[in-house]
Amino acid sequence: MAAALEETHVSDLLGSFISAVEPHVGAIPFLFLLFLLTAVVSCIVSNAAAVVLLYSVVRDVHVESLRPTQTLLVLMLGASAAFATPIGYQTNMMVLKPGNYHFGDFTRLGGPLMLIIGFVVSTVAGFAPKELL
Repeated sequence: MAAALEETHVSDLLGSFISAVEPHVGAIPFLFLLFLLTAVVSCIVSNAAAVVLLYSVVRDVHVESLRPTQTLLVLMLGASAAFATPIGYQTNMMVLKPGNYHFGDFTRLGGPLMLIIGFVVSTVAGFAPKELL
């Protein structure tokens, strides 16, 4: 799938589109939106698949106020934040039935948790000194 995105130049197109958003919102909100995009994809497919799909897109993102390591850190941590659905991570599915949970329980608790973590990650990555990242 990732190879198809690269060979059809869809990753270039998506990277250009995502890069065009940053001047309108700023660096930290841009990282937050990138985190949310990755986390939402990770809630639908596995976190490894989310990184494989979005890496080629994020690699092509060129933002003057951000370093590539900042965007890749947000991509990595966003892929690990699949809290909003039970299908995003294996153990969520394992506890769904024995815990008598419903799909909405994950969304109700995991959605706000994903937003909080996204805010923290994007802020820390955005203000991280060059020596750290």
